Amino acid sequence: MSTLAQQLHQLKKQQEELEKRIQEEAETIKKLNKDASIERLEALVEPITEILNRPLNQGPHLGNNQREIQTKKYEVELQQYNHTIIQNPARTKYIHKPQKNSDLEKEEIYVTLIGILKKQDQRIKELEKKILVKT
Repeated sequence: MSTLAQQLHQLKKQQEELEKRIQEEAETIKKLNKDASIERLEALVEPITEILNRPLNQGPHLGNNQREIQTKKYEVELQQYNHTIIQNPARTKYIHKPQKNSDLEKEEIYVTLIGILKKQDQRIKELEKKILVKT
Protein backbone atom coordinates (compact mmCIF):
# COMPACT_ATOMS: atom_id res chain seq x y z
CA MET A 1 0.00 0.00 0.00
CA SER A 2 2.82 2.39 0.82
CA THR A 3 4.34 1.91 -2.63
CA LEU A 4 1.06 2.98 -4.21
CA ALA A 5 1.04 6.07 -2.02
CA GLN A 6 4.65 6.80 -3.01
CA GLN A 7 3.80 6.36 -6.69
CA LEU A 8 0.81 8.68 -6.32
CA HIS A 9 3.01 11.26 -4.59
CA GLN A 10 5.60 10.97 -7.38
CA LEU A 11 2.91 11.37 -10.04
CA LYS A 12 1.58 14.48 -8.32
CA LYS A 13 5.09 15.91 -8.15
CA GLN A 14 5.64 15.18 -11.86
CA GLN A 15 2.29 16.78 -12.65
CA GLU A 16 3.26 19.94 -10.76
CA GLU A 17 6.58 20.08 -12.62
CA LEU A 18 4.84 19.64 -15.97
CA GLU A 19 2.29 22.33 -15.13
CA LYS A 20 5.12 24.68 -14.21
CA ARG A 21 6.96 23.93 -17.48
CA ILE A 22 3.76 24.43 -19.47
CA GLN A 23 3.19 27.79 -17.77
CA GLU A 24 6.80 28.88 -18.41
CA GLU A 25 6.53 27.83 -22.05
CA ALA A 26 3.26 29.75 -22.43
CA GLU A 27 4.90 32.86 -20.97
CA THR A 28 7.86 32.46 -23.32
CA ILE A 29 5.55 32.11 -26.33
CA LYS A 30 3.60 35.18 -25.18
CA LYS A 31 6.84 37.17 -24.92
CA LEU A 32 8.04 35.98 -28.33
CA ASN A 33 4.76 36.99 -29.94
CA LYS A 34 5.33 40.61 -28.98
CA ASP A 35 6.96 42.18 -32.01
CA ALA A 36 9.53 44.52 -30.52
CA SER A 37 9.91 44.50 -26.78
CA ILE A 38 12.50 44.04 -24.08
CA GLU A 39 10.62 40.92 -22.98
CA ARG A 40 11.01 39.44 -26.45
CA LEU A 41 14.75 40.07 -26.37
CA GLU A 42 15.00 38.44 -22.96
CA ALA A 43 13.06 35.43 -24.21
CA LEU A 44 15.41 35.12 -27.19
CA VAL A 45 18.50 35.25 -24.95
CA GLU A 46 17.10 32.82 -22.39
CA PRO A 47 18.04 29.61 -24.29
CA ILE A 48 21.66 30.75 -24.57
CA THR A 49 21.74 31.50 -20.84
CA GLU A 50 20.21 28.11 -20.04
CA ILE A 51 22.83 26.30 -22.13
CA LEU A 52 25.65 28.23 -20.47
CA ASN A 53 24.27 27.58 -16.96
CA ARG A 54 23.50 23.88 -17.47
CA PRO A 55 25.78 21.75 -15.25
CA LEU A 56 27.82 19.03 -16.92
CA ASN A 57 27.03 15.50 -15.78
CA GLN A 58 30.19 13.75 -16.91
CA GLY A 59 33.87 14.12 -17.62
CA PRO A 60 36.56 16.11 -15.86
CA HIS A 61 34.28 19.15 -15.50
CA LEU A 62 31.56 17.32 -13.54
CA GLY A 63 29.35 19.84 -11.75
CA ASN A 64 30.72 22.87 -13.60
CA ASN A 65 28.66 24.61 -16.25
CA GLN A 66 29.62 25.76 -19.74
CA ARG A 67 29.93 29.35 -18.56
CA GLU A 68 32.56 28.46 -15.95
CA ILE A 69 34.49 26.18 -18.29
CA GLN A 70 34.53 28.64 -21.20
CA THR A 71 35.41 31.57 -18.93
CA LYS A 72 38.35 29.68 -17.39
CA LYS A 73 39.51 28.58 -20.85
CA TYR A 74 39.40 32.18 -22.10
CA GLU A 75 41.28 33.44 -19.04
CA VAL A 76 44.05 30.85 -19.54
CA GLU A 77 44.33 31.72 -23.25
CA LEU A 78 44.43 35.44 -22.39
CA GLN A 79 47.19 34.88 -19.83
CA GLN A 80 49.20 32.90 -22.38
CA TYR A 81 48.66 35.66 -24.94
CA ASN A 82 49.80 38.36 -22.48
CA HIS A 83 52.79 36.28 -21.43
CA THR A 84 53.84 35.79 -25.07
CA ILE A 85 53.54 39.50 -25.80
CA ILE A 86 55.58 40.43 -22.73
CA GLN A 87 58.31 37.97 -23.69
CA ASN A 88 58.40 38.91 -27.36
CA PRO A 89 56.78 42.30 -28.14
CA ALA A 90 58.02 42.20 -31.74
CA ARG A 91 55.66 39.30 -32.53
CA THR A 92 52.56 41.22 -31.38
CA LYS A 93 51.22 41.73 -34.92
CA TYR A 94 51.48 37.99 -35.66
CA ILE A 95 49.62 36.77 -32.57
CA HIS A 96 45.84 36.97 -32.45
CA LYS A 97 44.14 37.90 -29.22
CA PRO A 98 41.98 35.00 -27.97
CA GLN A 99 38.22 35.28 -28.29
CA LYS A 100 35.52 34.20 -25.88
CA ASN A 101 33.23 31.32 -26.72
CA SER A 102 30.64 32.58 -29.22
CA ASP A 103 27.64 31.77 -26.99
CA LEU A 104 29.29 33.51 -24.05
CA GLU A 105 30.10 36.52 -26.22
CA LYS A 106 26.59 36.70 -27.72
CA GLU A 107 24.93 36.44 -24.33
CA GLU A 108 27.16 39.17 -22.92
CA ILE A 109 26.30 41.48 -25.83
CA TYR A 110 22.57 40.78 -25.61
CA VAL A 111 22.43 41.16 -21.82
CA THR A 112 24.32 44.45 -22.08
CA LEU A 113 21.94 45.75 -24.75
CA ILE A 114 18.90 44.65 -22.75
CA GLY A 115 20.31 46.44 -19.70
CA ILE A 116 20.78 49.63 -21.73
CA LEU A 117 17.25 49.37 -23.14
CA LYS A 118 15.77 48.84 -19.68
CA LYS A 119 17.57 51.92 -18.34
CA GLN A 120 16.41 53.98 -21.30
CA ASP A 121 12.87 52.70 -20.89
CA GLN A 122 12.92 53.64 -17.21
CA ARG A 123 14.23 57.13 -18.03
CA ILE A 124 11.53 57.60 -20.66
CA LYS A 125 8.83 56.60 -18.16
CA GLU A 126 10.22 59.05 -15.59
CA LEU A 127 10.27 61.86 -18.17
CA GLU A 128 6.71 61.01 -19.24
CA LYS A 129 5.58 61.25 -15.60
CA LYS A 130 7.29 64.65 -15.26
CA ILE A 131 5.63 65.90 -18.43
CA LEU A 132 2.21 64.69 -17.24
CA VAL A 133 2.68 66.41 -13.87
CA LYS A 134 3.52 69.74 -15.55
CA THR A 135 0.50 69.67 -17.83
